[in-house]
Amino acid sequence: MPASESEVLVGRRYLERGFLDAAMRLFVRNAELVMAADWASLAERLLERSRIPDAVRVCELGGVPLPRERMLAAADASLRRKDVDGAMRLYELAGADRERWAKVVDVLTALPDRERQAIEIVDRHLGGEAQPEPPLREATSKAPRQIRAVK
Repeated sequence: MPASESEVLVGRRYLERGFLDAAMRLFVRNAELVMAADWASLAERLLERSRIPDAVRVCELGGVPLPRERMLAAADASLRRKDVDGAMRLYELAGADRERWAKVVDVLTALPDRERQAIEIVDRHLGGEAQPEPPLREATSKAPRQIRAVK
């Protein structure tokens, strides 16, 4: 079916009125005619309704960047509500910085059953920033002491 400018116009009207599914359906069907601003607006509205997978798909189809700052703000709010899983999902998508991942680890370590998850986050996002290794003892001029077996 060829792309239709009239369907894109109707999709914009649906978007203005908040009918996101109808707008998304028309935009996807006529993707080559939809402007980047329309895709970005649809993604923003989808994020307002916490429809993260749809927003990611729309950004990919429209070739527009994910609204990173908005996603990070939503993830911060999720973390304040102790919705750790939701915050982690958004931080992954938005490419959160080390400071935010450190806050996730702080929240996880307050929950005793999340130990393994906290360790994985440190390994993956904080670069294994655990306690530094103690320095090796320097070699001294003395030879190591021999241990003798006693009967």
